[in-house]
Amino acid sequence: MPRPKLQAGTWGEFSQTTLENGKVVLTARYRRLDGGESKTTAQGRSRSEAARKLLGKLPALVAEASSAKGTPDPAAPRTFRDLALEWIEHDRLRMEQGEIAPSTRHEHERITRNILLPRLGDELVDRITTREISIAYHQMVREWPAQARNAKGVLSLIMTYAAQMGVVDRNVVREVPAMRRKKKEIFAPGIEELRVFSAAVVAYNEDPDRPGPMPSPLLLDAVDMILATGLRIGEVLGLRWEKDVHLDTGSPYVVVNGAVKEKGGAKRWEPFPKSEAGRREIALPEYAVAILLRRLVDNVGGSEFVFHTRTLRPNGQQDVHRSLRNVRRHAGLPNDYVPHALRKSVGTVVANRIGLEQTALLLGHERSRVTEQYYAKRTRETPDVRDIVHAVHDTIGAVKRRGSEGA
Repeated sequence: MPRPKLQAGTWGEFSQTTLENGKVVLTARYRRLDGGESKTTAQGRSRSEAARKLLGKLPALVAEASSAKGTPDPAAPRTFRDLALEWIEHDRLRMEQGEIAPSTRHEHERITRNILLPRLGDELVDRITTREISIAYHQMVREWPAQARNAKGVLSLIMTYAAQMGVVDRNVVREVPAMRRKKKEIFAPGIEELRVFSAAVVAYNEDPDRPGPMPSPLLLDAVDMILATGLRIGEVLGLRWEKDVHLDTGSPYVVVNGAVKEKGGAKRWEPFPKSEAGRREIALPEYAVAILLRRLVDNVGGSEFVFHTRTLRPNGQQDVHRSLRNVRRHAGLPNDYVPHALRKSVGTVVANRIGLEQTALLLGHERSRVTEQYYAKRTRETPDVRDIVHAVHDTIGAVKRRGSEGA
């Protein structure tokens, strides 16, 4: 079967070769804007590293020789709007190559269209200065404090693309330091708070007068699985029988291979944890194994997902959040009780027992600094060092006695 013809300005799927030294070489066919076809390669220690290098080269390569045929010169002055829309298409191609998740691409486009284009759309890209970026960023911090950091990150991706395309000499966004966000106190419910919360979930399910559908074990089981593993809610809902859940071993465990996402479309499973550090194996306590065995028995429809709807599709994060809002309203609990707060409870307990580095591995963080700053609530209880300081006191006392005897 002949290979499909490439459209001008695009490239095909990557073919892979593994060298004797273990390095991966990726090759891509591409068609320039002037219609000519060629190939290029990149190598790295892994497929993802080689793909990043290849994707960094291809935009400029497909634009080569375009000015000779009368098409727009990629280095000619362009507005930020034109470049940003071109980058959105480049981001879509990265998604199709499996380099980024659909939800990530959707978020990139949302931020670009709703935040960046209204502010910078008419500016000429090669005239944008560090000062303009700094002013725009500070305005975003005031108007969208929760999204400003992400908006700056997307803006940096666009300007990096502009540098790769030869539109600008450098990415000026990198010269603008990120503003330190005001540190919020970590809400990580303690044991008594978790007891109150669990009782509220049970009371809501057992209330015969409550409105809504028939009671379901979804919320309580999802809560218990978060407390058993420290997983994100999307990771819990993304657990699949056989592929991710392993109960037929001496030490049952789950593997995080992806998560259920809802941004940018219908709820779906994606093979993209939040980061590479998110791919991890977690040993299960006995009560979590009991929950999974019960759900396996109840899975008469044969859904591949541990948490699923009547149509055998995965439950979505909004299903859990909706149930949790009803519980909070029913019990008069504050809005702080969300699935992520329970994850922070796990992070706090584990960090106080075995330290931040191991807790970061459990939670799927690339750096323990993230664990310390956002997940592990600092305890005020200091270690019991009475024996140590008493030994110091005895030593000092012995020195004093020897000193007085010498006198």
